[in-house]
Amino acid sequence: MLAAIALLAACDTRVVTEPVYQPQIINVRNDFAYQVTGLDEFSSDVVYAWESDGRPASVLQAPQVLTGNATLFIADGGGTQVYQRSLAENGTFATTAGAPGTWTVRLKFLEASGSATFHLTKPTIATP
Repeated sequence: MLAAIALLAACDTRVVTEPVYQPQIINVRNDFAYQVTGLDEFSSDVVYAWESDGRPASVLQAPQVLTGNATLFIADGGGTQVYQRSLAENGTFATTAGAPGTWTVRLKFLEASGSATFHLTKPTIATP
């Protein structure tokens, strides 16, 4: 009986395809833009490093028919969380100020479907 089960398992010709995750990203100092489309019950934890001067960032979120869970977390150069919000929320928000250096941009997806876009920007500093 065990041999028959092992033979059946070995003859299984189904192909399992991984979910498609191909975001478009712009990642430069004090500017981070992210867009992903075609999510289909995608679950993953994705992390990016982003160079920031520590000033608060403006966060423009623009979901498009996003279902499931998709949360954006941002931590400053010292590891302190400065932002957390569902990517299903549409609008312009702000991080708190934080330690300059390499900030962490973390996306946590749980059975997310649809499209998500966000843009982190720092205001320009006027020079006299």
